[in-house]
Amino acid sequence: MKIYIKHMVGTRCCDRIGEELRKLEIGMPEISLGMVEFHEELDGAQLLRLKESLLELGFEVVSSEQNDLLDQVSFLIRNLIYQKPEMDIGHYPTYIEAELDLKDSDLMRVFSQVHGVDLVQYVAIQQVERIKEILLYEDVRLNEIVEIFHFKNKVHLTQIFERITGLTPAYYKKIRKKREKIRMETQTIEY
Repeated sequence: MKIYIKHMVGTRCCDRIGEELRKLEIGMPEISLGMVEFHEELDGAQLLRLKESLLELGFEVVSSEQNDLLDQVSFLIRNLIYQKPEMDIGHYPTYIEAELDLKDSDLMRVFSQVHGVDLVQYVAIQQVERIKEILLYEDVRLNEIVEIFHFKNKVHLTQIFERITGLTPAYYKKIRKKREKIRMETQTIEY
């Protein structure tokens, strides 16, 4: 069971919610920013105790309808990044609203409250996660990534990448090269 929680802004919030769940003796879920995922369904009484307890701490559990919608938005974003990486980042909100037939901006407000960033920033973070994956597992040049994801140039890509990860794309390319070297050495030793 997955629930989204508004107003989680950092690791201290995750820690505080973890402490509260231990006090309430409600399983040991996976806690991440804006979300708690339980391995089992909570019964009505547990969910009510959790909501009341979190509200006292200044957090708010998102309604189940909004939970479903947030899941759909996150899923749609990840799919778009894999299937249409060339889509301009500014077009995501309009595309998502049209795809999910949304007419109000409440979703975007709730999305920001849950994830701690607006939708466009979330898309940028997810794009960088995909780019990290590409850099670690594929032999692709930065110029190609710039073209695939429609960045202005390599400098623009590097600035956004570094702002989000704290590291450069070159760092991830070095990791891939080290992995390849180790794999080659390991294969040589096996023969």
